[in-house]
Amino acid sequence: MTAHNSWLSGLVIHGDGRGNALGFPTANLDVHASGCADGVYAAWARIGDEPRWRQATASIGDNPTFGDVTETRVEAHIHDFAGDLYGLRVELQLVALIRGMTAFDDVEMLISRTADDLIVSERLLATIAPQDAPLQSLTLRTEE
Repeated sequence: MTAHNSWLSGLVIHGDGRGNALGFPTANLDVHASGCADGVYAAWARIGDEPRWRQATASIGDNPTFGDVTETRVEAHIHDFAGDLYGLRVELQLVALIRGMTAFDDVEMLISRTADDLIVSERLLATIAPQDAPLQSLTLRTEE
């Protein structure tokens, strides 16, 4: 795992619906350029105007297991949230790179690895408190 410290913010848009079908619903963020390496990250997420940070696991990349995504996507599974996030702004604080983006041979392997990633993310976030974004991080945020 690699320590990381980046902030991203974007409106939640519709994705392909795969995360929900796999048992790990994700918020797909409208972020034009993340500036971060592709991979899976332990992250803190803040929804809309909530003051509370929530544990999350974020994926940045082109979903190589499925092979039909050509652009980089930013998706976050917010661990303790169930509900509709479409149209809301979600702010992500990436704190540790768990692993690089990987193409799995089948969906079952992807599901198993994702479950493991969530456990690793939860353990990391239990030891790392969220921080306020520095002013220079505003360049990573998308414009409304």
